[in-house]
Amino acid sequence: MSASAIDWSNASRRAQEARELLSSQDAGLSELPLRNDVRESWKRSLAQTALVQGPSVLSGDRLRLTRERSELQRIWPVFEKLLVPAATDANLLVALADAGGTLLWVAGSNSALSQAEGVGFMAGADWAEETVGTSAPGMAVATGEGSQVSGAEHLYERAQQYSCSAVPIRNPRTGQVIGAVDLTGGPDAIAMHSMPLLQAAVMAAETQLLLPGAGVVADPDYLDLGRPDGAHLGSQAISLRHAEILTLLAQHRDGLSSAQLVDELFERPDSAAEGTVRAEMVRLRKVLTSSPGRSLTSRPYRLQWELQTTLGRLRRALEKGDIESALQLYTPGMLERSQAPGILALRYRAEAALRELVMDRGSAQQLLNLGRQLEDSNLLRAALRELPPSSPARSLIVAEIQELEA
Repeated sequence: MSASAIDWSNASRRAQEARELLSSQDAGLSELPLRNDVRESWKRSLAQTALVQGPSVLSGDRLRLTRERSELQRIWPVFEKLLVPAATDANLLVALADAGGTLLWVAGSNSALSQAEGVGFMAGADWAEETVGTSAPGMAVATGEGSQVSGAEHLYERAQQYSCSAVPIRNPRTGQVIGAVDLTGGPDAIAMHSMPLLQAAVMAAETQLLLPGAGVVADPDYLDLGRPDGAHLGSQAISLRHAEILTLLAQHRDGLSSAQLVDELFERPDSAAEGTVRAEMVRLRKVLTSSPGRSLTSRPYRLQWELQTTLGRLRRALEKGDIESALQLYTPGMLERSQAPGILALRYRAEAALRELVMDRGSAQQLLNLGRQLEDSNLLRAALRELPPSSPARSLIVAEIQELEA
C-alpha cells in the first residue's frame, strides 16, 4: 500500500460520514463511503461482534508465558534496534502483534506509552478485528497485507485519536503470517515513509528467523511430542510413560481418576495396574519438582498448571482449519511407540481430521506432503489432480502411487 495514494483528509471526512450512516442505519455496510480495505475490515469486524469495545488485556504472568512461547521473541530485538529509537524521537509507538492480534511488545517514549494505555494500546492487549474492530495491526494479521488506518476509520471510538500503519510478518519457510509490526501515534504514523520503513524492518526480521534458533529457551510449559529423540517437557527429556500421562491429563483438564487413567494407559489392565499408575505418578512428581509451580493433584489426578502439548496445539489448528500450522505440528512418529488406548485414540482422531481437512481444502503441495508422510495413495492421487498437466513432478508421483498400491 502506498501512502502517497491516500488523501487522508478526504478519507477522514468519508469515515465520519460512514459512522453517521452506520449509526442511523441509512446505508448498508457495502454502501459506506470508506476506502475499500477499511470497508472490508468494518464488515469482518461487525460480523464477529455487535458491539465494539475496548481490548481485553493479558495478566502479567500470561503475557510472560505468551512471549516465551512465541517465535516472535527472536525478532523483537530487530525492531527495537531498527524502529524504536526513531519512533521514540517522533513520539510514536512500535508494537509487535502475534498472529491473533495480541500486542506482545509495545515501545516508545514514556509519555506516549502512558497516553496509549488509556485506550488499551499496551503490551498484552488484544487488538484483533473481532475484539476492537478496524486497526492497522488487526487488519494486517487478518489479511496478510500492509495496512494503514487513521482517525474515524477506527471502529473503536477511543482509538480515533490515533493513526497507525502495520506490515505483516511471515514465517520465511512456510509463508504463514505469524504477526505484524505496527507504528501508532499522530500523523507521522501514516506518513509516506512509514510503510517502507516497516517493510525494511520486516525483511530484516524474517531473515533473522532463517538463522538457527540458538539461545532460545525451550518453553517449560510445552510438551514436545514431535522430536525424533523422544518427548521433551521444555528442555527436559521425559519417559514415554510420563509423556503419555501428561498428554492425557492435558487433554482432560478436569482430571482423571485412577481407574480412568488405567483405562486410558493399559490395553489389558490387571489388578496391578492401579499400583503401577501410582508409582509412575510418584516418579512424575519428582520430575516436575525442577519446575516450581507445576504440580499434580490426586483424586482425581489433575494438572495444576496449563500444559501445552503438540497434540493439543494440533487439535486447535484443526478446529480453526489452519492447514499450514497443522501440517507443521504433525509428525507420524508422534508417540509412535505408545500402545496406550487413550493415546492411540487421540492420534487416530488427529490424523483422520488432518487427512480430511487437507483432502477437502489442501493445495497440491500440502496433499503431496501429507500423502508421503502417511503413505496414502488417495492423498497422492488428489495431489495429481491439483497439479498442472505440465508439472515435472507428475511422473514421480505416479510411480509412488504404483509402489504403494502394488
